[in-house]
Amino acid sequence: MANRLIESMKEALDFAQSKKTGSRTSQHKTVQAIKIPEDISPREVRLSLKMTQEEFAARFGFNLYTLRNWEHNRRHPDQAVMAYLYAISKNPKDIENSLRD
Repeated sequence: MANRLIESMKEALDFAQSKKTGSRTSQHKTVQAIKIPEDISPREVRLSLKMTQEEFAARFGFNLYTLRNWEHNRRHPDQAVMAYLYAISKNPKDIENSLRD
């Protein structure tokens, strides 16, 4: 292992001093990020489904007190929760069904 480390360091030095060329390169596919609207409101999503806080929290796996804190602006959902709320707002039945499976 020590010999491999020494050889790697010598090779790195050769590249740095332009004594060696032909390094290996990799290409990675770029994935475009999904833009989640910033104005998603947990309260509006819940009200659009005509649910109480208790029903909404139980059905979609939220802690009731956390949901209440979001709705009263004492706390704000993180980006992952915002994406989840967005998915719920667009396809509530699909989300609910996937949670039951």
